[in-house]
Amino acid sequence: MSDQPVSFFKKHQVAIAATVGVAASAAAAYYVLQQTKSSSTSQASGDSHVKKSKKKHKKSSKKTKKAYPVDGSGDPSVTKEYADSLTEEQKDSIALALKEDGNEYFKNKEFEQAVKYYTAAIALKEDPAFYSNRSACYIALKDFEKVIEDTSTALKLKPDYTKCMLRRATAYEQLGKYEEAMFDLTAATIYGGFNTKPTEQSLERILKTYSYELVADKLKNRVPQLPTASAIASFFAGYSEDQLFDGLPKSTDGLDPSSAEFFLVSAVKKICERSYTGYEEADSFIQQALSVYEATEDKSSEEFKSGYSLALEYSCIFDFLKSDPLKALEEIEKALSLHPRARSYVFKAMIYADRQDVSDAEKCFESALELQPAASDIYYQRGQMYYLFSQLDKAEEDFKKAKELDPKNMYAYIQLACIQYRKEDFAGSEKAFQEAKKLFPTSPEIPNYYGEILADRGEFDKAVEQFIISHKLEDALPKISVGVTPLVNQAALVARQPTSEGLLGAIELLEKATDIDPKSELAKITLAQLKLQVGKTEDAIKLFEEASNLARSLDEKIQATSFAEASKIQVKIHTDPVLGAKIKEMIEQHGGPQALGMMG
Repeated sequence: MSDQPVSFFKKHQVAIAATVGVAASAAAAYYVLQQTKSSSTSQASGDSHVKKSKKKHKKSSKKTKKAYPVDGSGDPSVTKEYADSLTEEQKDSIALALKEDGNEYFKNKEFEQAVKYYTAAIALKEDPAFYSNRSACYIALKDFEKVIEDTSTALKLKPDYTKCMLRRATAYEQLGKYEEAMFDLTAATIYGGFNTKPTEQSLERILKTYSYELVADKLKNRVPQLPTASAIASFFAGYSEDQLFDGLPKSTDGLDPSSAEFFLVSAVKKICERSYTGYEEADSFIQQALSVYEATEDKSSEEFKSGYSLALEYSCIFDFLKSDPLKALEEIEKALSLHPRARSYVFKAMIYADRQDVSDAEKCFESALELQPAASDIYYQRGQMYYLFSQLDKAEEDFKKAKELDPKNMYAYIQLACIQYRKEDFAGSEKAFQEAKKLFPTSPEIPNYYGEILADRGEFDKAVEQFIISHKLEDALPKISVGVTPLVNQAALVARQPTSEGLLGAIELLEKATDIDPKSELAKITLAQLKLQVGKTEDAIKLFEEASNLARSLDEKIQATSFAEASKIQVKIHTDPVLGAKIKEMIEQHGGPQALGMMG
């Protein structure tokens, strides 16, 4: 849970992505019609049934005169010699009769029998419809390998045979060959002129399933890593240096370089640096401090318990930031058992709140306030929880208390302004932001979040001005504050301009952001979407995959992976000679040469 206000851009990330991003369901041809799909409903089963013949046929029997030879069981017997004896006209007529009789068996769900008739028809004529009908039997018989074999043959004979594309996609899905299934569904969508909602829903469902499997597989061997430095800086921003050192000396001078205290002081110093590389070093120092504490023989002294619990507290926070809440909870409970601190209860509350357990989080905040009833940060953090869960009245009460106890708590001012906005008191929100600007004129946070509110109101030019100011202020500071967030926000708005200059300008801003902070997931996923628009699909895929690895939540990882896999399908579609030509034809019809150029 961040110490910063909820980003309105984060709340509207899907809406922003829709203007600059790739549609998961339309994959390769998103840029033709500029549409975004969001449904993930269940897949239509596909057209797995043969069309019923309009003519009625009696079930074949030994007594019925057949137009083709049969064996002793009454099944068709079409040998090569027999086929060679027929004219082309006769072959067509007899093959059609075999197909119609096969349809009768299919209608009666005698699928194995129907296969014999379609097979005999194929022996006389290589007709894609015969292969399609036989594949429908194999679908019913759950022989998916043969479904793929027959539909593939049909598609060689008739490349735009969408019924076979859909049926083959079903077979691929059943066999767990999701990439192949998505290719066929995307092709069917293209041939359907993007007016095939059930197909697009199926595609999106399979894409989500496949992306989940990919993410789950990666998580099995996941090495926990810290998020972007600006997120960590945000987390600790509400605490002063005195609070962070919590009684420790602020210098390592005179400390034994092999002592736990030396490592712990070194860690806190790195946290206070608020740099892009310092947090990784801080994490390493914390682990070294823990190792020394755990190797200490005499664990009974109060000095040991105090130091060890503080090291556990910091380790808890870093593990929480690495998305390992179970380990974090175990560490904070151990810290509390050794030496209860108000901040430890606050951190425990954050873990509970992160997993939606507001009741237990509230109990932890109450325990923290029993130890430190006049601590501004406790009220602020509890207010943040209420804000995130839309309990705005409670949040407002806590932020006002935090502001009263510590008039220098800048985030309390920002949050109160955001609450006024969410309550649709726009004048009150504006007044609160202006008050915060006067009190904290060099703060990059205030213009950034004010800009986000302006953007949410549709005042884009004013919002861009605020993001530019925010970035300039951030650039002038020796420590990280909001990091590259203003650059990402500015780029998202610049990209809305329907010009190549706007698009290229947004890309330049985002490339600058990723250079400054290579761990910024939002910068990478936004840049990836813009790269798609200028035809840099391979670059986009790499960025989507990096964003997935950096993302904190499972949903965010799946979303980024979905974009990457949809982009890979796009590449395959473009390299397919038939579908590539179809895409070009559609682009020329809908957007002309300019749209064609955007596709690359």
